[in-house]
Amino acid sequence: MAVGTMIMGLGFLFMTAASAQFEANGESAMYWLVFAYLFHTIGELCASPVSLSFITKLAPVKYGSIMMGIYFAMTGFGNKLAGLLGESAAELGEFVIFTGIAVFCVIFGLLILTLLKKLKAMTHGAEDNEVELS
Repeated sequence: MAVGTMIMGLGFLFMTAASAQFEANGESAMYWLVFAYLFHTIGELCASPVSLSFITKLAPVKYGSIMMGIYFAMTGFGNKLAGLLGESAAELGEFVIFTGIAVFCVIFGLLILTLLKKLKAMTHGAEDNEVELS
């Protein structure tokens, strides 16, 4: 999950490069967008399933469904925040916005790495309670 978050952050560095190229030349190459989407997709594929797994393992059984709902509600909140950041790009500039998002994602990924041992300890025994469906 931490690595996925950092990979997503690195995807924003490609957007930073595209922004810098646009500022210098008045246009930017399409490959920046392709690399950004590639890294965002790989990062999401690394982060999302692990996040959902941690929610189901950490939440008490009777609150599992509400916690999943909160997770998806926060995804919606994140989309709203992305829209607000997009609006502020007119004032601050795309370079600043994309660089800030990249730095935030990498720092957040490092924070997850520091908390990973504690998170794993909190899920100890969750796999023992799972029932096999075979």
